[in-house]
Amino acid sequence: MTKSFGEILDKYRGIGPGFDFLRIGLAFSIVLTHSFLLTRNDAFIRGSVFWFTEYALVPMFFALSGFLIAGSAQRLSLRNFLINRGLRIVPALAVDIVVCSLIIGPIVTVVYHAEYFTDPRFFKYFLNIVGWIHYELPGVFQDNPSQRVNGALWTVPWEIFCYIIMSFLMITAIIKTRYKLVAVLIAYVFIGLVVQKMPYLFPGSIKPVARFLFMSRGSQLITAFLMGIAVFQFKAVIPYSRWLFAAACLACLVAIFTLDGRSVESVINRPILITALVYITIFIGLAEVPIPAFFRKGDYSYGVYLYHDPFLQIWISSLPSVFLYPKYGALALYLVGLPSALAVAVLSWHFIEKPILGLRKKFSFIAQVRGVEDGNQGGRVRPIAVKS
Repeated sequence: MTKSFGEILDKYRGIGPGFDFLRIGLAFSIVLTHSFLLTRNDAFIRGSVFWFTEYALVPMFFALSGFLIAGSAQRLSLRNFLINRGLRIVPALAVDIVVCSLIIGPIVTVVYHAEYFTDPRFFKYFLNIVGWIHYELPGVFQDNPSQRVNGALWTVPWEIFCYIIMSFLMITAIIKTRYKLVAVLIAYVFIGLVVQKMPYLFPGSIKPVARFLFMSRGSQLITAFLMGIAVFQFKAVIPYSRWLFAAACLACLVAIFTLDGRSVESVINRPILITALVYITIFIGLAEVPIPAFFRKGDYSYGVYLYHDPFLQIWISSLPSVFLYPKYGALALYLVGLPSALAVAVLSWHFIEKPILGLRKKFSFIAQVRGVEDGNQGGRVRPIAVKS
């Protein structure tokens, strides 16, 4: 008899054994995609089957996040939930912003330091900590194909938006009512379809806002996040089925060969494709997937995500003739950029994220469970929180 997602989750005391593999696998895949996008290989990625990496990878992160925090949203007060999420996300993000602006920036900038530290862009860069995204620092990476210090930060406002949505679901108690939650999800997708297919219904001044909220690449993340929550709510009835997993993979395979990069901002495919991606994500997260012992020492995925873009940019700036060589330069960039980002991610985990985890034990079920594991397994702590 096929077990449900809920039964599998209960078997592992609420901690899916494959989520560690999934987080680090998604993070590494995003680094590979960005290695191509930062080296003038946009046409290769977006004009080939690899366009699907931009469609799928970050939404899978957000689906994973929605699934994993849905439980804590039902157990915690709104205040404690927000403290929990803030402690997981903000400290490491703040350090990343400081490192880029006060260490990397002054080293690689082509302008005088007096100009660098007085430029408005330098001060505005610190607004990234609160989700107001600014990509450039004065004179930094000026000769690279992209002048963005950290393009990966584009997801931060959407993650904050997800927590605002979750706060609304908690205040209204919708999070505790499965069918009301599904109604919210359906309404969000339906409005997006209306915006896409009948834009004439919206006044000119509202139309750009509506497209941004319901059709943009970021709105795709909202859809994945809400679906992740919905899967958690219906985990007792959703079967953990290899056949459904295969069907979800087949749907993605068909999309890869029949759609293209424009689908990222198309709502009509989301009910099928995002649903398939969410099922794939949770299925893998609940599977017993082997992972090297090194990655069992900490959750390095957030650090890899935060630091990979700046370090890829540093390598491009240092050896442009090597890393801007068509296609092969991108692969070479990945081979040196990933270890660089991973090394800093390890430091981020052990000196910033892991100590903060101790403060989260009051608010986080996962932190409490793994705090017990620490006592039995020599201090191994790995929070299940993710970064999209």
